[in-house]
Amino acid sequence: MTTSPADVPLLSLCMIVRNESAVLARCLDSVRGLADEMVVVDTGSTDGTQEIARGHGARLIQAEWRDDFSWARNLALEAARGRWILVLDADEYLLEKDRRAIAALVRQQPVPPTRAFNLKLRSMAEGGHTGMSAYIVRLFPNLPGARYESPIHEQIAPSLHRAGLALENADIEFIHTGYADPAQNRRKQQRNRAILEKQIAGGQGVTPLTYFLYAGCFLDLGEVEPALAWYGRALAEPGVSPDVAEGAHVRQVSCLVQLQRWSEVVAATSAPYDRAWHPELLLARGQAEVALGHLAEACVWYERVFACQDLPRIPACNLGDLKIEALKYLGEYWYTNGAGARAVALLRAAKALHEQGTDFTAESLAECYRQTPAPQASGAH
Repeated sequence: MTTSPADVPLLSLCMIVRNESAVLARCLDSVRGLADEMVVVDTGSTDGTQEIARGHGARLIQAEWRDDFSWARNLALEAARGRWILVLDADEYLLEKDRRAIAALVRQQPVPPTRAFNLKLRSMAEGGHTGMSAYIVRLFPNLPGARYESPIHEQIAPSLHRAGLALENADIEFIHTGYADPAQNRRKQQRNRAILEKQIAGGQGVTPLTYFLYAGCFLDLGEVEPALAWYGRALAEPGVSPDVAEGAHVRQVSCLVQLQRWSEVVAATSAPYDRAWHPELLLARGQAEVALGHLAEACVWYERVFACQDLPRIPACNLGDLKIEALKYLGEYWYTNGAGARAVALLRAAKALHEQGTDFTAESLAECYRQTPAPQASGAH
């Protein structure tokens, strides 16, 4: 787009879909009144997805799937007429407060635009009380050079940077439910691995991130040894970014935990502790100390989980679930050491976090310990 006259739509929703009849209506309903147009690229649905899209007023583009997510997303971008692009997948949706926030944000932007925005993806776990979060570029100006790159886990940020746009985090969430079905996630990872294998074999656009994502497919499919090796390959690549390096390190430790190589877990988490540690490393170190028979030392590592903030991280993690695991261990530890009241309080906190989403912080832990003293003979810390 080279001009922005008054009759040009302000915001276009751009999507790619395939067999999403179970969730597409929820997504499209969530942008009603926000998106001036909806562009939906369908790559071969057979379940009535196309009818749902048309019924919601979307402009439907039918395309044959080419094992390339960037190509499909760029079809939608090329058809979009809005000055701003909002990208959602069918298993995602906006809450009302975030729909209003997006509308206000794009109206405030100058012409020509100078920024694009990361929105916070909130992946809901079963029951919706805990989940993972991550910042992802989903709201950006509709510029001729703004196009996705990479056939899998496609990226728009490189082209936005080349266009001179700053990339900022917006305090706006969208909800994702696609990982709630383990069987569906397994199918996705099998598909993703095949696409990445083709990219690696061809050598086109292969980066440390490519190896990181490829390793993740193995890990999610339960093939831990090759996952560990490919995370090592990502770390060894020249020019690996700090984010990818941190993510690969955390996932290497996850692999070592699954392989029960406990001394290597300790060695991989032997740097001086600070509050910026990824919470999965804390839990892994606690598990290793338990396996090595250092039960009191394990408590220290599990307790540190509660000081972690629920922030988008690389790799994304479900902090609520990590806290539940830490509470379970501490409850069992204190029960074994004769502090029954403390154990009950901790296990009740785990139940409340799981069932109601009631958070438990470092301050909560300190208060629990104050109210339920440990027996003097236990050597409690």
